[in-house]
Formats: sequence, C-alpha cells, structure tokens
Amino acid sequence: MFAEVLTVAASWQGERPLLTYQIPGELAGQLQPGQLVAVPYGERLVEGIIWQLAESCEHSAPEALRPLHALLDPQPVLLPHQRALAEWMADYYVTSLALVVQLMLPPGLLQGSRAVLTLVNAEPRETASLPLQALIGLLLDEGEIDVARLRSMLGPTRARLLLKEAVASGLIERVPRLAEPRLRPRLQRAVRLCLSGEELAAWKRRLQESLPQNLVPDVAPASTIELLHFSPPLRRRPSSAAPLSPGGPTVKAPAAAANGGPGQEGLRALRALAAVDLLEHSPPDVTWTPSRLARASGLTQAQLQQLIAEGVLAIDENVEVRRDPLRDRRIAPGAPLPLTPAQEAALRAILAPEAAQRPLLLHGVTGSGKTEVYLQALAALIARGKKGLVLVPEIAITAQAIQRVAGRFPGRVAIIHSALSPGERYDEWRRIRAGQVDVVLGSRSALFVPLPDLGIIILDEEHETAYKQEERRPTYHAREVACTLGRLLYIPVVLGSATPSVTSFYRAQQGAYQLVELPERIGAPLPPVEIVDLRSELHAGNTSILSRRLRSELERVLAQRQQAILYLNRRGAASCVLCRECGYVAMCEHCDVPLTYHATERILLCHYCNLQRPVLTRCPHCDHHSLRYFGVGTEKVEQALQQTFPNARLLRWDRDTARTRRAHEQLLDRFANHEADILIGTQMIAKGLDLPGVTLVGVVAADIALMLPDFAATERAFTLLTQVAGRAGRGSESGLVIIQTFNPEHFAIETASRHAYHEFYAAEITLRQRYGYPPFRQFVKFTYSHTNRRRAQNEALLLREQLDRAIAELGLEETDIVGPAPAVMERIRDEFRWQMIARGPDLRPLLRAITIPPGWHVDIDPVSTM
Repeated sequence: MFAEVLTVAASWQGERPLLTYQIPGELAGQLQPGQLVAVPYGERLVEGIIWQLAESCEHSAPEALRPLHALLDPQPVLLPHQRALAEWMADYYVTSLALVVQLMLPPGLLQGSRAVLTLVNAEPRETASLPLQALIGLLLDEGEIDVARLRSMLGPTRARLLLKEAVASGLIERVPRLAEPRLRPRLQRAVRLCLSGEELAAWKRRLQESLPQNLVPDVAPASTIELLHFSPPLRRRPSSAAPLSPGGPTVKAPAAAANGGPGQEGLRALRALAAVDLLEHSPPDVTWTPSRLARASGLTQAQLQQLIAEGVLAIDENVEVRRDPLRDRRIAPGAPLPLTPAQEAALRAILAPEAAQRPLLLHGVTGSGKTEVYLQALAALIARGKKGLVLVPEIAITAQAIQRVAGRFPGRVAIIHSALSPGERYDEWRRIRAGQVDVVLGSRSALFVPLPDLGIIILDEEHETAYKQEERRPTYHAREVACTLGRLLYIPVVLGSATPSVTSFYRAQQGAYQLVELPERIGAPLPPVEIVDLRSELHAGNTSILSRRLRSELERVLAQRQQAILYLNRRGAASCVLCRECGYVAMCEHCDVPLTYHATERILLCHYCNLQRPVLTRCPHCDHHSLRYFGVGTEKVEQALQQTFPNARLLRWDRDTARTRRAHEQLLDRFANHEADILIGTQMIAKGLDLPGVTLVGVVAADIALMLPDFAATERAFTLLTQVAGRAGRGSESGLVIIQTFNPEHFAIETASRHAYHEFYAAEITLRQRYGYPPFRQFVKFTYSHTNRRRAQNEALLLREQLDRAIAELGLEETDIVGPAPAVMERIRDEFRWQMIARGPDLRPLLRAITIPPGWHVDIDPVSTM
C-alpha cells in the first residue's frame, strides 16, 4: 500500500502537489485519508496529510519510495468534503493545494521540523579535531543537541564545518525530529465535588442549621451567591472554625454582626455552601480551578484546603480546561417566535428537499425576521441529526449573533473568527471535529472547520465585502465557497440580505439561485427617509455639519429620551491639512495619501501605514500660520454634537475606539443598555445590528462613497445607505431617517430613500451589462508592488506582453486587458503599485497559460478595482 501525502514543504506550484510514500507494516490498517502524519522530506521530518491511499504507484518504482515515518493523529484533520472543497478552490482560484489546506487547519497545529545530533560512538579517533571532541563531551552530558542551538553557539560557518566532520566521522548521527507543537490542550488543576446524593444533602443541612434562620439560603446556587454579594467582607485571618464536613461536628450558630450581617462563622459557612453550589450546578464542560472557585465563592485558600482535607472537595491534577470564548458572557436563553406567513413560506422553502439543488437567496427588508427563519431552520435540521454553519461578515455583529444563536442552542455552539486567541481557536476546532457542537458560528474562516454531518450553511448579510479575502492567496469569496460546499454535500445554502449583491440577485433572476422574499418589516413599517440637500443649507447660511432638519430631530429624540445613530464612513476630525498661503498639504511620507487629523490624540495619522506625526502649528513649506483643517470625520461630528447638545451622552464607534473584539462588544452593550443617547460611527453600525431604542438615523455625508473610480462604488453606496437606514424604528416607536447629500438626484440615494431595491437593481444591472462589468464578465486584478517606481512600471509592461501573447495563442476573442496603470493610491507603505484588469467570460485558461513572476498579487473575482 502507498499513501499520497500533501505537505507544505513540497513545491507550492508543482504540477504534482502530492508525494508518494510506502506504508510500513506496523501502520498497515491504521491509516485513512485526512490523517496527519510525519514523513521524511530531504533530511527533515515534516508533517503532511494523507490525501489518498493506493495499492500501486504510477510515478516511481516502489523500492525507491521512502516509508511514511509516523501517524501523528488517528482522527482525521480533514473530512472528505473538505478535501474535495480544497481541490475545487485550488483549481478555481489557480493556487496551490497546500495554501488552501492551510485555511482548514487551526494556526499552530503544524509543528514544523528540526534536527538533533545524537552520539553513536563515544570514543573519538585520534584524528578527531578539538571542536569534535568538545561536541562529543557535550553530547555525553546532554544526550542530544539541537542543530539550531549549535548554529547559534558557533555561528553558521563554523557549525556547518563541524557538522560535516561529525557526520563523516561516524561518531555522531544527525536525526530528524518534529518540533514541539505550538498549541496543545491546556492542563490545569481542577476542583471536584466529592459528595453526592444524600451525603451531600446531609452536609448542606448541617451548615444551614448553623446559620441564623433569616440567612438560611435556598438550595439554588443563585440565592447563596446573592446573599454573599450583599454581606460584609470577611477579614482574612487564621480561624479555628470547626471542620465543614459530614463527619465533623456541627458548626455553632454565629452571633449576628453589629450591622445585622451573618457574622464571621456565618460568612464562612455561606461561602462554603456557595462553592459547593457552583460545583454542583455548573454545566459538565465548565472547569473550576482553585483560584477561580475561591474568587467566585469568597473562600480563602485555607478554608478551601480545609474542605479538601475533610473530603468535601478534591483537586485533580492535569485536567484539560477548555479555552471557551463564551466563558465570561451571559447568554440569555431564547425561545422560538411565531412566524408570519412570509416567514413560514421561507422556512418551508429552506427545508424542502429541492432546496439542496441550488442556493436560496433570502431577500428580506431590514427587520423582516430573517434571523428567526435561520434559527428555526437550524432547529429543524438539528432535530434530523444534522448540524449547521452560520456565517456573519465581521466581528462587529458577531456579539448579537452569538446572543441569538447560543441562546437558542445553549452549550452546543462553537465560535470561530479571527479575533479568537490561538488557544481558543484550537479548542473550538477540536470540539467541532469531535462532533460536540450542533452549530458553528463565525466569520468567513468558519467555512473550513471539520464539522461532521453538516446539513445547512447560512450566509447572513451576503452582500458584505468582508466575505472576500483580498490580502493573500487564495483570494476566495465565502459566498462562492459556501455554494460549492453545499453542492458537494447536497445540502441547502441560504444567502440572506436586505440588499443582496447585484451578482447574487442576477443569478436569482437567471434561475441559478432560488429567490425567496420577505417584503415587509415585522411589527412596524419601514422608516420614512428624508433627503436634505446640503446645497440649500449652504445657501441659507448654515455651514454646520448638521442640517437644520437633522438638528431639530436630534432635539426631539433627546427630549423624548430615545436614541439616535449618526453615520459617517470616515474617521478622524479632518481628512486634510492644507496651507492656504502656499497650497501645502500634509502628506504621508510612505503613502500617497493626506494625513488625517485626529483631535482626541492630537496627531496627524495615516490610515494606511499608521504613520503618526505631531500636529502642525506652522506650514513647514512657507512658515506661515495659514494651516486649515478640511473635511469631516467621526471625531468632528462628535465635537459638533458636544457643542450643540452639551448634555447628550455620546458614544463613538469606529476603528479608533474599537480595536479589539472586546471593545466592539462593550460599545454595543453600552448603547443597547441605553448608556448613551447618540451613537456616532462608521460602516460598523450598518452591519445588521438590532437596536430597538433607535428612532432616528442620520447620514451625515452620503456622497463620500459615490464618486470612487470603481465599478461597484454605486452598489456599495446604496447598500450602506439602505442598511444604516434599516437601524431606525425596529422597536415599539416609529423611526425616521435623514440623509444629507450634495447629490439628491443620484439614483442610488433616491432609491435608497424609498427602500426600493428592485428599482436600484434594474438601473445598476443595465449599466453593468452595457459596460461589461461583473456578473456579465469575470474580472481578475493584477497588482505589482515595489519600492522602485520604474521597476514596478517595467514589470507591469512585461506581464502585459505575456498576457497579450497568451490571449492571442488561446484565441480568447472576448478577453481583454485594461492597463497597466498606477493604482488609484499609487504608493502605500513605501511601495509603488501598478495594476491591470483582465476581463473575459472565463479567465482560468488564461491564468493557467501564463507564468506569473514573483511580486505579483492576483485577485480573482475582485470586489473592487481600486
């Protein structure tokens, strides 16, 4: 038997990405595709994944093949559908299989390789050099030495010469090893409750009898802990308290404290009861370390040890403790809600057998109840023994999604997204692989987890560009991968959005997707939208950021103790610092973009390379005091609101105030709990959030995203306006949306003001067909970056020549190339960027026919051409 093994050490661009190894006799019958193994590769041992098993070898003589070294994990790390998906992605996105597979493994799982020196013969020959004799002495002391350590001790040149002499002498052997894994299960000490049944009940009765009658807690743990919370603190001092155990004497009733509390002995008893209650009523997957239990119950270490000595508690060593992303989060349980007729029709369509034949596009206006349809579809399929995968675009909306999904399926949800620590991601991956969860919730990377018995994939807010990986290969789109995975498994794929992408809605119109619509909001109509022409405001003498209409509505909202959202997709206080005397503009030294003024930190900041400069007081070019700050950002809006409404409680949510997962959650929780009256934010606040207290949404400047040189700019502007408008009026109070713009006649703004998606789509798809934009032709974006501008230009011209030759040789008459030309922002982080766009019905034959030189980034199906 032979094993075809995929290793990341093999050639990334080779025609044969799999290497063939013999299966040694001791491993016969133990191996299966998808397992993680160690194989020899050159002089190293490397990790690989068995891709397939074969009874014959076509590429090499069997006796020439090396044996597989070891099986590292008997449970496969890749399921069959994952391997099939990886092969499709490598083909469609024209990239190596190894790069795709890396998406499917948790960071830190692969160990890497190393080499060690071991002693074969301790008696050196007379010709052995002094360094070799010293190395033999070191090996006699330590047993083995890592080659990397030897290089660090001697330097690369001396180490290479010594290694050559040592191996040639036959006295020392170089042995390949795998490095220690960077990730492994976390092992800690854990407290265990030793008593149960009547024995535990008797122990509780003894402690409760020692308390004053008015302080006897219920058996439920919440009562004990609440009583402890309002009790005076216990001084940590040595105590001669009686043993708290079933076999020990009964604790004497404590005297009441001067302030009416339970007294010293009573507090000790209450805290012992609280500790036992926590252990007794915690879910099976919750582990209590000694320190955590002591903090939660109030026990001192001495009192904890006393309970252990009396046999009430015990401490187990090396217990695996799961790194749970939801450990400190309170999840309120949820129950199914009654469905409207439209929701019931959508649910029937998802659960119908024919739903597996093609993806289902669920087009529901904001507030139409798409999430409830998702949850009930998940519940129905879980009842059939299947599992579900739910994708959300970004961390900003993950918090609310977690509350809803984990509340409906408590203890059976795994979380996967980029903000998890490596340990959390590893533990969640292991739970998923073991089949311990029913639902996986996460961002685009959750598509690649080894979830067995997958029965449905749900892609919420499918229009979001965050589902596209642009930075590195493979440049996949989660929507396309999800649809392919659904086809491989023959399961339903649900794409949900209030503003479907133009590509998805076109496919639905053509019959490639099944279209299901939820046309009405539940409980209230869609909020009316008013457009304010900022040109009229200027003519009336109003130069403020806030129009008169928006200011008056903010006054009404504040007076009625309601909440408002102000949206502006630009950070900072001013987007440009300009000298009115000489025309100087403060630019980034490393990027071709102006520095943005941030008033909070009083710095000039580049939003691309994070360069920071102090605020300028004089023009560095002409030395005049003529510097002025132009443009509007979220900070400037915040300042204007502070001046206009000094008593309003303001909250700003952008990348400057929310840099971590926890910061996003805290900001959202504060606003949802009505700790702020007005939320000022960038596009994060437009991403599917449900905030019932919001009755007013104001779009400060709707024109920012409209005039960008990009084929999808109009679609993004319409989507953002419609989505942010949908945050208003989702509760019991009616809502209002005000859009401020200098282009009130633009069809994207006009249709967004009427929530008229179908009208927008009809106009946009006509333009795209006229100019040959996606979805009518495929785009591939080529970008070359280099610190030398002339080098970037020359490389772009050379690739253009290669592309033109390939198009002519393949006879691709409907394929053409736009460019090369400098990118819209030519220089980013000191690198000059040149770009080309290839356009055609199918560009994969062209991509396979050319050799792309190093330094090029190829984005297949880009969501932006900028």
